[in-house]
Amino acid sequence: MSLTKGSQTTLDEWVLTANTAVRLGAELDVNSAYYCTLNIKAVLGEAVASTGQPEVIIEVTGEASPAKDDWSPYMRMIGPTGTPVTPLAFNNTEPAGETVIACTNPAIAGIDNDGKYKFVKNTTVANSEIVFQASNSGDAGDTITILDGLANEQTAAASVIMDIDDASNEVVAQWTVAIDCTSLSRIRVIYNADKDTDGPDVYTFCAYTLCTGI
Repeated sequence: MSLTKGSQTTLDEWVLTANTAVRLGAELDVNSAYYCTLNIKAVLGEAVASTGQPEVIIEVTGEASPAKDDWSPYMRMIGPTGTPVTPLAFNNTEPAGETVIACTNPAIAGIDNDGKYKFVKNTTVANSEIVFQASNSGDAGDTITILDGLANEQTAAASVIMDIDDASNEVVAQWTVAIDCTSLSRIRVIYNADKDTDGPDVYTFCAYTLCTGI
């Protein structure tokens, strides 16, 4: 016996949602699936304090063509919280796969907390990405080192690194949610950037994997 699983697919590409706005994600048809796994990411998009933003709401329905009142909340999450530092620019063009990123004075900039996820914000929003910072050179060496390497080429003109200057608190929140789809038809995600009315703009993303055979 073997599972039939699809590859991970983007449902909601990275998009910037302004504070006081709400992003309604795409509907995912799960009629033929036994299980669905959602990988949801939310990032504070500017150096403004967040005390509880954004709110992420997963909604489900058993209707193939749902009306407005056919959706029900499955799970609600909030985060991240904190105040991001001023984003730190890349010094050079860094190719996809690069692990050592040149950036000026990471310690002064508050980007020297290692062992954390960071957000690389690109002016082409879909080229933004989450990275895991493993080490940094301090201000003497002007570099940070990330695991795995960049997924996209990043440039000095378009790319900055975002973080919260804290040993553990991150500018990024990530959730992996497995959903039993045997009684469901559709799933969608609401990204509520209006939860914290004086909070920052936020970036949000969702990908999914379906199990269609057991």
